[in-house]
Amino acid sequence: MNAFWCIAEKTRERGADMEQKRQLLDAGDIITLGETEYRLETVEGCGGSSVVYRASYEDRLNRGCYHKVLIKELFPIHPQGMIYRDQSGNVCCENDGMAYMERCRQSFYRGNQANLELLELQPEQISGNLNSYKAYGTYYSILSVHGGKNLELILQEGEIKDLRSAAEGMKKILDALECFHKNGILHLDISPDNILMLADRALLIDYNSVWPMEQKNGEIRLFSVKEGYSAPEIRLRQEDIVGPSTDLYSVCAVFFRMLTGRRLSDEEIVGNKLGRRFPKDLEIFRNQPVSAAKKAVQIVSKGLNILARKRYQSVDEMREEIEELILRIDGKGISHSAVWEVSRKTWKEKRRPDNSYLEREVRTDSGEILPQSACLRWLQSGGRILLKGPGGMGKTRFLMELWRQGIKSYQPAMPVVVYIPLTDYQEAGEEPYYIRKCILRHLCFSQQVKDMEAALHELNRLFDLRIQENQASFILLLDGLNEAGKQTGSLLKEIEDLGRRPGLGILVTDRSDSVKKYGLHGFLTAELLPLSEQTVIRELEQYRIPVPDEKPFLTMLGNPMMLSLYRKTMGMNLESGCGEKGTECAGSMEDMIGRYLDSLCIHEQRMDSGNQGEQLRHSYLIRHLLPEIAGEMKRRKKTLITLEELYRLIQKNYHILHQKSFGMAFPEYMGKSRLMFKEIANDREWFDYAVSEQLINRLNLLEKSGDGNYGLIHDNFIDYLANVSAENKRKIACYRRKSWGIKGCAAILLAAVILTSGIAVWKSQAPGRLSEEDRQVVRNALSRLVMNLQVLDIQISGQQTVLENALSGKVLDGEPQDVEELGRLIDKKRQELHKYGVMANDGTQWLAELEMLKTDIPISSMQSLYSKPGDMETVMTEALDHLEESLCGEDSPYYDRAKREPLVKAYKEYLEAYSEMSYLELNRVLVSLDQESADTVLDSVQEMQVFSKFMLTYPLSGQTEEEISRQLEGAARQVKEKKDEMKMQNYKISVPGW
Repeated sequence: MNAFWCIAEKTRERGADMEQKRQLLDAGDIITLGETEYRLETVEGCGGSSVVYRASYEDRLNRGCYHKVLIKELFPIHPQGMIYRDQSGNVCCENDGMAYMERCRQSFYRGNQANLELLELQPEQISGNLNSYKAYGTYYSILSVHGGKNLELILQEGEIKDLRSAAEGMKKILDALECFHKNGILHLDISPDNILMLADRALLIDYNSVWPMEQKNGEIRLFSVKEGYSAPEIRLRQEDIVGPSTDLYSVCAVFFRMLTGRRLSDEEIVGNKLGRRFPKDLEIFRNQPVSAAKKAVQIVSKGLNILARKRYQSVDEMREEIEELILRIDGKGISHSAVWEVSRKTWKEKRRPDNSYLEREVRTDSGEILPQSACLRWLQSGGRILLKGPGGMGKTRFLMELWRQGIKSYQPAMPVVVYIPLTDYQEAGEEPYYIRKCILRHLCFSQQVKDMEAALHELNRLFDLRIQENQASFILLLDGLNEAGKQTGSLLKEIEDLGRRPGLGILVTDRSDSVKKYGLHGFLTAELLPLSEQTVIRELEQYRIPVPDEKPFLTMLGNPMMLSLYRKTMGMNLESGCGEKGTECAGSMEDMIGRYLDSLCIHEQRMDSGNQGEQLRHSYLIRHLLPEIAGEMKRRKKTLITLEELYRLIQKNYHILHQKSFGMAFPEYMGKSRLMFKEIANDREWFDYAVSEQLINRLNLLEKSGDGNYGLIHDNFIDYLANVSAENKRKIACYRRKSWGIKGCAAILLAAVILTSGIAVWKSQAPGRLSEEDRQVVRNALSRLVMNLQVLDIQISGQQTVLENALSGKVLDGEPQDVEELGRLIDKKRQELHKYGVMANDGTQWLAELEMLKTDIPISSMQSLYSKPGDMETVMTEALDHLEESLCGEDSPYYDRAKREPLVKAYKEYLEAYSEMSYLELNRVLVSLDQESADTVLDSVQEMQVFSKFMLTYPLSGQTEEEISRQLEGAARQVKEKKDEMKMQNYKISVPGW
């Protein structure tokens, strides 16, 4: 027997070479089998012992009509070429090859016999064998053509693109294999080229290796060994182990091919870390439930175990696993184990390299001191806790440690711990069932999924079940109620509802317990205690950091964030030889943050020694870009920003770095852009370098949330960095004013001069109830108004210039040269218009003083007009970005005139409606002034390009405040309609009110 194993093995190894020597029949050749002539059309496939041809024969009654069949010819590859075809087309065999040829004949015969027996028993599940013949020195079988497609071809053409298709294919293959096993037969040659996929089923073909499960004494087996598909016992000739698990190994090898797009390697066949062969970015797992991907890997890993006894032992056993996989793909696999898998994977992604943790204690509102382990036990029993503590006290780190302990290993009898940060809720817009959907989203659910309601119902069912009488099924760690934004009514309602579920333990963190005044009444209030003085000293001594002498400062270090910043700062200072310099005066959290960032900057300079470009970049990231990100967060009154918002900020920042005014304000960067942007080609690469590579991965100052938003490593950094950003902008503004374009500045300053002189005349003739000081307040307020209007006018007219070019026929038709020219114009206008934004002012000071005078001037309208340039700056940036991407981007969906023209017109018509509404709002202010003062303002407006057009349409004379209000209401409705049209064209504007 072993001799024939060796022949099969050698044949497999030398098959590619011998295939060249095996003389196949040609297309057009005619062979006669029985009394029928078959014309060969093409070679359908080749195996180690057989060749399959596609052929046709003429119907004996309906002449001229032909039947399509497959003809299988026994023509083995012999390692030494002892089996060949002679000139007459006969298959011949030399004496040294006779024994091998005879074994192949026996195998062919047994395969045919098994095929016919199975065909009689279950014809719908077995490929058809029409007849067999002995001719031309060998054996032939005539096989029916079923249609369908060979799985090998399907895989080569990449038709299986998603996990569900692969799982459904596996079910069909298992159903086909079940027919063999139920009838006591092993197939032993399962591979993609031997699987025919039909619409409703799969067929296993090529029966040359089939064998009864119970071998008769003295029978010799000749197995086909296929690289990447045959089980180890086949390769190692361990015949006594061969059984159903051998076929199931091959089925799992086919599944591996479906998932990874390649065959098993020799290393994988012997079971060497198979689970690691599934990278996170595997295409077939993209956008699939994590638990489903995990289940698929588990199925493959078990089915490909090197030990047959540890594999699937029956088709039914493996089919159950595949059905469970399909349930998870379809969203019905919401289970205790699936949620654990997701939670563990998420923890691995979120855990930080610094795994040191200091044990903490909490104090309940009754005064009881509890260790962390007691908190965990309370939660495991279904308890609910509101954990409070000031910023930096380590609430998140406390939760992360509870999370780590809860997902060490999967235990069906223990609750699954799930961590959900609430910071992303501020971008969710009061989304209902936010917490539940956070869990379901990890299982690849979204609001658009049809069975979301059913999924929520199933999740609630799990939350209502206890594992044991006093044991919860799940523990929810809800981190940062204070970071969830201002509108948290829906969120609070959901937390309270979850708190009533018997299968849940819940811990919520907040900076205070003020929420208990109106909610979370059933939650135990606990305070996270500062680190003890002994713990602080022990921690510092462990890192060989000098313990400060000042008792108040030592007490401050009881705040874990303060301790961490102090330890890191001192570590960097000692490394650089600075000693305690820079930390001894830190008297507050902000001071400590400042010292830490300064030390970090110096540390990075040392690390980058000899690389001036990298030194400049790191200095810039810490002292300029990071503060600018914090400033944007503070401006938006949020603790995170979206990817789009951050990208726009980085894009704007990239252009500012090239401006002269920045270099003048910060001379260390003057003329250094060449060094700073070496190997950084554009703003996209700058984003990747600055955000992903440095601020997140290297400097650990920025982090990405689960929903893809970005926040600082701790929100305590925001105030300090925002103040740095404001100071940076002040310095840049001083130099930027000197470099403003002459034309724009002259127009704005001229308007201010004309207005101020006009108001001076008016006020000198006005009633004496206002003092000269009061008159100056009015002059200042109206002067600022006109300057802002001039900025707004320039912003709008600049955008209109771009849109007029965008509406040209060649741009709409996508002519490359004209599109490229438009891109350059957008870039030019973007840079030109950005420099005017700094001239605008929100007028807070003047409005406050004006309001105290109790004049008839409408403060709300003044405030609205003051804010418009700032709002328009955002609209302009975001709308021009979308316009450029849509009209100039290579992969834009706006590829023809029918799509491009509405995109441009929506933007153009919005600007027109917005301009009209702004002018009417100005009229509301003007109608409150005396005629001469109003005319003075209008003299300035007459010099403006956009607003001057409305002077004849809406003359001020004869207008009442009521008429202007009605006109303004109509204009506001028009603006809303145009906003909606822009939204339909996928413009995403982050200005409040959009």
